[in-house]
Amino acid sequence: MKILVYGTGAIGSLMIHYLCKAGNDVTVVARKNYEPLRQNGLTIRHYFQRKTTTDHPNVVRQAAEGENFDIVFSVMQSQQQKALLDTFANIDTKLIVLVGNNLEADYCLERLNGKNVLFAFQNSAGRREGATAVVGRMPVTELVVGGLHGAASEENLQLVRNALSVKGYKITAIDDMYAYYLCHVAEVMPYAYLCYKTNCNIKQLKRGDIKTIMKASNECFDYIKSIGINVRPKNEDKFYSGGLKTTAMFLLYRLMSKTVLGKLMIQDHCENGIEEMRYIDQMFEKYRQEHMGTSMPVWDEIRGYLTIDN
Repeated sequence: MKILVYGTGAIGSLMIHYLCKAGNDVTVVARKNYEPLRQNGLTIRHYFQRKTTTDHPNVVRQAAEGENFDIVFSVMQSQQQKALLDTFANIDTKLIVLVGNNLEADYCLERLNGKNVLFAFQNSAGRREGATAVVGRMPVTELVVGGLHGAASEENLQLVRNALSVKGYKITAIDDMYAYYLCHVAEVMPYAYLCYKTNCNIKQLKRGDIKTIMKASNECFDYIKSIGINVRPKNEDKFYSGGLKTTAMFLLYRLMSKTVLGKLMIQDHCENGIEEMRYIDQMFEKYRQEHMGTSMPVWDEIRGYLTIDN
C-alpha cells in the first residue's frame, strides 16, 4: 500500500517503523528532521526491548501535488494537526487517519468535509534524543481506531488493518472515539498534573499523591457518565472506583512513579510536551463549561499545578 505519514516524534516514528516492516511504500513528510532522516534513515531505540532499528522510508518536505495515497496518517499533537487540515483536505487519498489526543475532533471532521476520516490513538510513548526516537512500548503496540461518534466502516477498518498487518501490532476497533478521548483525559491528566507538582520528577510522588491521582480520575469518569457519555473502553472506570481493580491500578501507578516506566510514559511527555498538556487541559475545561455535569473538586484543585511557570 502507498502510505503518507505526517509526524516523526516518538509515536509517529514507531508507527512508521511498523508501516515499513509491513512492506508498505511509505513516504514521510518531515521538516524539522528532514536532513537526518533523509541521510541516515529513521532510527528508533526500543527501550524495553533493548534493541535499535533503522528504517528507510521516502522522506520529503511536502507531498507532491497530485500524488495519490491509500492512507494518510497524521500522528502529532492535536493543536499541530489543526494547522494542517487544509493540507490534508487537498491530498488525493482513500482515507485520512488522525492519530492522537483530539478534543477538537468535531472541528477537524467539519474542516475535512467530503474526506474519508477516522480517528485513532496509538498506545506508546517516548522522546526524541537528537535524530533518534527513544520509544517505550509493550510487546504488542495497539492502535485504537474508529469513527468520531460511531463505528468505522468495515472497508475503512480493513484499509488500516492491511497497512499494519505485521507481527507486534494490534488494531482495536472502537465505536466512539470521542468518548475514548474523554476517558483518556480522565486517566492521563491527573497523573500529568501531579507530575508538574514535582517539577517533572515523579519519583518524588508519595502514596497520598497516587491516591489523589486516582480520586481525580474517578471524579472525571463520574462526570463523563453524568453527561450521558459511555465509558470507552468499556468498564475502564472500574479501575478507579474501588475494589481489586483499583488496588491493582494503584500499585501500577506507584510502580510507574519509581521506575523508568513512568519516566518514559509520563514524565518525558509532560516535560517535553507542555504545550499539548496545556492545550488538553484548556479544551477539556471548555468542554466542561459547555456540558455541565457532576462536580470535580479534587480535579479542580490539582489543575493548579499546570501553570505558565512549568
